[in-house]
Amino acid sequence: MRQHDKLALVLLWHEMRSFLRSARKRDLAWALFGGAGLLAYGATDLVMALQAHAATLRADRALWTITLPVGCAVLGLLGGAGMTGLAKARAFAPFLDVQPLSLGERRRMVAYAAGWSGVVMALLVGILVGVACALVGKSEPMTCGLTAAALCAGGFIASLLLRLFIGLRAATERQRVRRAKPGGRRARPLLHHIDRSSPAWIGAWAWALPAGRLAPTIRGITAAVVFGGLALLAIAASLVRHQAAPAAMVGTFGGLALFMVSLRCRPLRSPVLRTAPVSFTRAWLRLIRLPILLSALFFTLPATTALAAQPSAWAMPLGGGLSLLVLNGSYAVFAAYFATAPFVAAVSFVAAVIYTQYESLEYGRTILLAFAALLALLWHRARRRYYRG
Repeated sequence: MRQHDKLALVLLWHEMRSFLRSARKRDLAWALFGGAGLLAYGATDLVMALQAHAATLRADRALWTITLPVGCAVLGLLGGAGMTGLAKARAFAPFLDVQPLSLGERRRMVAYAAGWSGVVMALLVGILVGVACALVGKSEPMTCGLTAAALCAGGFIASLLLRLFIGLRAATERQRVRRAKPGGRRARPLLHHIDRSSPAWIGAWAWALPAGRLAPTIRGITAAVVFGGLALLAIAASLVRHQAAPAAMVGTFGGLALFMVSLRCRPLRSPVLRTAPVSFTRAWLRLIRLPILLSALFFTLPATTALAAQPSAWAMPLGGGLSLLVLNGSYAVFAAYFATAPFVAAVSFVAAVIYTQYESLEYGRTILLAFAALLALLWHRARRRYYRG
């Protein structure tokens, strides 16, 4: 192990300690006891559900041969992407530019920091799957847990290697270009007419773009191919079957996914923006402008196709659009609260939506009031943190 290998992990550890020390004791108490209570309630509910449907789950071959293995691998892929992104941000922090760190040294820093988190994640997944298998009476729960941990670790390693050997090289090239052309002013910004209203260039700031220039990257091209492919498949399915459901559903959930991927609220924690004469609501609305435009553009084509494929089902794309608007607004509140941790915001939002939907099966639509109360609380905390630090 070399001298700088632990640096990214040390930076992440110190940032977490600083966050805990800066948080008020009342907030920590709410997070500790409230979170522990919700976790205990959810775990108890899940255990009871597993025991009640144990026979059905044991007989479901698709669950054990396809759904669970694919879910563990995808979880590892997402976790690897998120943790590698956090480690990469620390390894390529601006204050480290003065250090003589090569690309290989930065790769080792990222691999060391993300690798430890991957080990912890794989162990947790293996333990949870093993315990769940034991609860439903599945034979050899330890083997199932080890297999789940191995699949999760494999997905994590694949995501880590992909970002190490493609994403870091692209980041190094962007650093070199920024040093050669600090302002990027020679080319006219592609986002000139969208991102100029006050506060100007805040969308470019959130996306780390030089003066609003939209430069092609590996991540952007990959996202465009994936989302474009999904939209084309859904459109083809709707037109062939003369059904609005495939295109409408992909338009709604794909638009939400695109909004979550593109929204970044890190400027809300910046002292530069917080000390400027800009209200929290205005800054927040400006940050979500570009992502919500992308989400709406993605939704429009599948929704139009759904209406053309089955005109009598006009309520489906209309309801999908309204649902997309509500879900985008809800996630924007989570993103504002977890401003410096978009991965944590995404995981928390998805977990809250799934849990709300699950509890609505038992308590009805009144459970949505609890979700609305959660959004109001997060909005209040994010707003207060913006003004008071």
